[in-house]
Amino acid sequence: MSKTIRLGTRLRYPITIVKLLKSPGETVKKQERLLQYSFKWTKEVGDTIRGETWEEEQTTIADWDSPADGELRQWNIKEGELIEQDQACLVIKEACSHEIQFQGLCAICGKDMTEVNWATDSRDTERAPISMVHDQTNLTVSQVHAQRTEHELQRRLLLQRKLSLVVDLDQTIIHACIDPTVGEWQRDPSNPNHESVKDVKSFQLEDGPRGVARGCWYYIKMRPGLEGFLKRISTMYELHVYTMGTRAYAREVARVVDPNQRLFGNRVISRDENGNMYAKSLQRLFPVNTNMVLIIDDRADVWPRNRHNLIKVSPYDFFKGIGDINSSFLPPRTDTLPSETAVATTNGLSTAITPTIPTAAASAAAVGEPASALDDLVSMSGGEDATITQLQIEEQARTLERQINERPLQALQEKLDKEDEEAEKSTTPSEDGEETPSSPSPHPRHQVLLDDDHELSYLEQHLTELHRIYYEEYDRKRALHRSSTSVDLAAVPDVGQCLELLKSRALRGVKVVLSGLIPIGVDLQRSEIGQQVISFGAELRNNITKDVTHLVVSALRPRTKKVRQAARIPSIKIVNKDWLEECFSQWAIADEEPYLFEVHPDDRPGGRTALAEGERERLSDADEDEGPPRLRLVSASGDTRELDEDEDEGDESESEDDLIPDFEDGETSPIDGLKSFNWNSADEELNEFLAGDSDDSDDVMDSEDGDEELTAGTGTSSGGSRKRKLGDDDDDEEEEEDAETEEDGVLDEPSSRPEQENGSAKRLKRTTSRGKSSLRNQFILPTPLGTGDEEEDAAASKALEGGLHPPPPAASQTSSVGGDSAFDDIDEAELEADFMAEFAAADAPAPAPVPATSVGKEVGGESREKG
Repeated sequence: MSKTIRLGTRLRYPITIVKLLKSPGETVKKQERLLQYSFKWTKEVGDTIRGETWEEEQTTIADWDSPADGELRQWNIKEGELIEQDQACLVIKEACSHEIQFQGLCAICGKDMTEVNWATDSRDTERAPISMVHDQTNLTVSQVHAQRTEHELQRRLLLQRKLSLVVDLDQTIIHACIDPTVGEWQRDPSNPNHESVKDVKSFQLEDGPRGVARGCWYYIKMRPGLEGFLKRISTMYELHVYTMGTRAYAREVARVVDPNQRLFGNRVISRDENGNMYAKSLQRLFPVNTNMVLIIDDRADVWPRNRHNLIKVSPYDFFKGIGDINSSFLPPRTDTLPSETAVATTNGLSTAITPTIPTAAASAAAVGEPASALDDLVSMSGGEDATITQLQIEEQARTLERQINERPLQALQEKLDKEDEEAEKSTTPSEDGEETPSSPSPHPRHQVLLDDDHELSYLEQHLTELHRIYYEEYDRKRALHRSSTSVDLAAVPDVGQCLELLKSRALRGVKVVLSGLIPIGVDLQRSEIGQQVISFGAELRNNITKDVTHLVVSALRPRTKKVRQAARIPSIKIVNKDWLEECFSQWAIADEEPYLFEVHPDDRPGGRTALAEGERERLSDADEDEGPPRLRLVSASGDTRELDEDEDEGDESESEDDLIPDFEDGETSPIDGLKSFNWNSADEELNEFLAGDSDDSDDVMDSEDGDEELTAGTGTSSGGSRKRKLGDDDDDEEEEEDAETEEDGVLDEPSSRPEQENGSAKRLKRTTSRGKSSLRNQFILPTPLGTGDEEEDAAASKALEGGLHPPPPAASQTSSVGGDSAFDDIDEAELEADFMAEFAAADAPAPAPVPATSVGKEVGGESREKG
């Protein structure tokens, strides 16, 4: 095999070929000299201490060694040639191409492919990077060999008129569990579930889980009609098994399904050979071309790069509440809410949530970007972190232990038996007034396990039709090419395009709105159920409009805005999620009658009648599942509680039409006056009101400069201000009572106390005098906070109320800021004793409170005596 050799990127270009040491036809060995080349570079010379240096150009001659063994066929360069960059220099005919390697050795010549030497830039293991064998990851092949192998496979399939079908195991064609209850029911003919489990197969794994689940029995229930389905489908498809279970588990299940190995043979791939713990890929088996490959699986999210080839089937859930026994090796579902069936049948079984640890290729697929070929090869051929694998194994062991310890099937059966006993004990009154049992005969026991699945019958029809369409298209293209050979690879169509064409006809013309099925924050168009709806040709809408045909509702959230909106339009069929699942199974519009959703009477105003004239506009408003988050209450302790639907939306029993009250003739809405309100005038009044505050400040400043008048409200004098000490709660309460008295008395009768012409009183009176504006009257400035010396100011204020006019202060007091007050001669200790007596009298239950004017007179009298 001829191989073109390049010079490499490690040389110091540009280079000049000095001499070719080998001629064409000679045998060369790895690391043997083949040519000499020269390159130029600069060197700093001179006396570096004195700083007398300069650069001189130097020329160096080097050897170039052979990176491979073989016979030299030709040179692509010549002596004296100047080469600016890396390029092909010679062609060597190798004795071995190393296209097939096993565990680092060439499977053809046996040489070590992991050897690294300085003569080459890459390892020989990179020449065979693709693993395409089912049960071996150590066996790898080159890209050329993989392409040649796939072409041979396609020729064989075309001659047999077959396609390739990759089949998942768990919940696709079988359902597995390890609940010991199944074995007990198999041995108990009197159990109501005996008939359902008598054909369940079982096995033990030698290399099974550890701990409590070690040596447990695996119970396998094949999907109804599986044996005949596989036999008929195998005439049209070559079958492969692809599972996320272990190799031992996959092998045992394959023996149950195909005991004679006539259907699958050894074409079984498990997670041990997958190379990826969360995603599957067809490139693991068909690295070059997937035009003739189909997939059937109950999970579409594990095929991020191959949805084009996928037929998603409804999950087979025979053992209620169990789910996928290998779910710890699958990514958790985050784009759909749990169905009512799953919630009802889980019955307390604990299920762990596996954290998602996506690979580079899976991350690219999640954001809608195609994975690079390098990511694809790395993820398919190389293993992942051993720590992640160990965590997954431990999580699966814990899940299996819970299944053994909790026995979910037995718990479900006990629940049904309890309901049967209660039904037998229930009594109904007879015509003569006596109570009689509701059922004259013993109530039959209900069974948990029911096997009424019919998915495979629909799937067989789809696969048969798809096979027919595919080969009709192949024959048509082959006729156009006028190929004389038995097989024409150029005429091979893409089976994915045929699949999309067939599915797109299923729900054409259907306009679907979903309610309560998608979690908040998930893009509807990219959710799993949304992509399915679109793939079957239906139009997915976000909101209810008159042309919507179906509203699909979750039974867990039966009363949403969308339900109330759709109930007003009689043409919209309101159905549950099972109708959509039936459509996906049949690939057709299923009959809605068995799946009609019973709308709450309060959510159907006036019954199914046509919309009123004012309601014929386009209805919008998405329901709560696709709208903003609900209100959340946060307590003082930090606890949070999200409002329920009824609390969030209010009383849903009231129709939305009743939220706006009806007004009698001539009666107007309270907000109608805002339409004619003069907002400019209100702004002017507000500015005038705020300007009054600055005027009052000027008045106070004038008083401080020359006016000898005392202000009772603020307790300031021309010489300064004395403020009471803070912290006396009794004084605060009395001040509040006095303030209330002023509001009730002084403001109503402003002329009763002409002495109190302080700054605050002036502002209040000015506000009252300008009473034509209701806006201004609604705003009253707050009382300033205390600063510490209001105790003495309160005494002065009460002296004023008693009629005492203190003598004017001395000139020195007036001219100095912070000077002594006019009431310096008041005995503060005696005044405080009087106040405390008044407080004691006010707290006494029998006596009436002393009027403020009396207190003021007493204080004033004492002030006159002191004066």
